[in-house]
Amino acid sequence: MSKGTRWSEYDLNDHCSEKDLADMEAIGHLLGRARREPFFKEHEMSDHALLIKQGHVMVVQGDPGRIIDIRGKGAIVGEAGVFSGNSRSASIIALNDVRAVYLPRGPWLEFLHAHPNLLIAVSAAAYKRTERANAKRAEAELPIEQQLAIELTELVDYGIGERFAEDDEDSSRVPMSQAEISSLLGERKLQSVKKAIGKLRDKGVIGTDRRREITIRKLSALRIIADGLEQVN
Repeated sequence: MSKGTRWSEYDLNDHCSEKDLADMEAIGHLLGRARREPFFKEHEMSDHALLIKQGHVMVVQGDPGRIIDIRGKGAIVGEAGVFSGNSRSASIIALNDVRAVYLPRGPWLEFLHAHPNLLIAVSAAAYKRTERANAKRAEAELPIEQQLAIELTELVDYGIGERFAEDDEDSSRVPMSQAEISSLLGERKLQSVKKAIGKLRDKGVIGTDRRREITIRKLSALRIIADGLEQVN
């Protein structure tokens, strides 16, 4: 699986001028959330959007909540409700320590109307997420062990993995539980994911810690499985 294929973010920093971004951020203010703290919840009023400056957030939908996406630095979240005027379609919860710019609905919409290049960039980011969702649906036909390998390698490439040591590029810890990983892969897959984790653990590719979070012991071997070059039996 090529590096960052699905989780690569359409980072506004790469597509807009520093001045435009600075002017946009000036209409709002900075917020911070610690790991697993919500920015806003599903069904709340859509009175602002967020520009992620640091860290990653989970997009969680339904009850019980299912993780349908992860967004990182440079992403705009909550914009769909701001544009449509509808209530929140999902909750936004910090995956790790997150800093984000709060963009109030009225001033932000006025700013976008005056800066069509930024409006185009925000629309392009939405298209990128559609591509990501399509790729995920296609992967649903793959063996569950390969799906898990793809998910884990791309999360690491997206900057979510934490290395055990600076000089060790083959080991990493993904700060997400087995239930959260299975949620990303799709509804009602927890038992299948647990079995896949067991098989990969038996091969010495991954492990689990006392918090039931996944540790990757051989990232290079996991990439081979993700690419479909090795089957896990």
